Amino acid sequence: MGLKASFPYRALRYGLRLPGRIYSTYITEPIIKRWIKQSELMVYVHDPRRGLLRPVLEGQRLKWTLKENLSVDATHWLDVIEPLLTKQDIVFDVGTNIGTIANWLANRTEHVHGFEPHPENIQMTRDQVKLRKTKNITLSQLALSKEPGTLQLHVKSFHGHHSLGDTAASPTVEKIDVEVDTVDRYCSTHGIDRIDFLKIDVEGFEDDVLQGATSMLKDHRIGFVLFELRHSILASVDKHAKDIFTPLIENGYSIFTLDGRTLATDELENPSDADYLAAVNPAEYVPHLGTSTAPVC
Repeated sequence: MGLKASFPYRALRYGLRLPGRIYSTYITEPIIKRWIKQSELMVYVHDPRRGLLRPVLEGQRLKWTLKENLSVDATHWLDVIEPLLTKQDIVFDVGTNIGTIANWLANRTEHVHGFEPHPENIQMTRDQVKLRKTKNITLSQLALSKEPGTLQLHVKSFHGHHSLGDTAASPTVEKIDVEVDTVDRYCSTHGIDRIDFLKIDVEGFEDDVLQGATSMLKDHRIGFVLFELRHSILASVDKHAKDIFTPLIENGYSIFTLDGRTLATDELENPSDADYLAAVNPAEYVPHLGTSTAPVC
C-alpha cells in the first residue's frame, strides 16, 4: 500500500488542511458575501466556452460556481439542446429568473420572449441585456399560467425558487401579487404563430403553463418543450408528474429524456426526477441532440 493510501498520511493531510478550511468557511466566505451584498458593483461569472454570463448575488453561490466549474446549473441541458436551435427560431423562456439563459438563447435564435414575475429578477435580466447589448429579447414582467389574472408569488430565500405556491425548495420570505397571462393569449395578442422552443422552469407549476398553451399545443405550433420534474417540489404543492405530462400527451406530444429515449407507458406513471423534452415527432430532434460533460445538477 502506497503512502497516499495510508490512514496516517490522510489524517496528516487533513490536519494540515483543516486550518485553511476553517479560515475559509468562517472568515473569507462571510467577508466575500458581505462585500458582494454591500457593493454597488455587480460580480459576474463568465463561461467563455458557452457564452454564459451570470450575475453572482452572494458569496456562497460563488463558492458553488467555482467548485462545480459551472456558471449555471442548467449547463448540462443547454449543451444538449444547443444543436436543435437555429437562427430562425422563436423561443419562449418561461421563468427567465435573472436572464442568463435568455441571453444565451438570444445569441442562437431569432427572438426570445422572456417571462419573469419577480421585479428584482427581471431588473437583473434587463441589466444583463443592457450589458451584453442584446437586441432580440422581449421581456414581460408576467407569470404564465392556465388563465390570465392576478396571483400571489411566493418569494423564496433564493432567487431561483420563487413560485406560485409555497414549495419545499426554500423558505418563503414574503408574498407579492403578480400579473398572469397564458401562452395562448400572449401569442394571440402579439401575433405569434409558432413557438419553436418552449422552455419552462416555474418551480412546480409547469402543468399550469402547459394548460394555458392548449391551442398552441393542439395545433402543434410548439416545436419542442423542455421542462424539469422534481417530485419533492410537486408534492409540496399537491401536484404530480402526470399533471405535466397530460396536456402534452393529450395533444400528441411524446416525452423523451435528454439522451433521446422516449418514455414508456410505465415510466410516464412513475418518472424519475430529471429534465425532459417533448415533441410531436421526437425522431426529428433526437438525432441532433448534443452531448455534455457538465454534471447534472
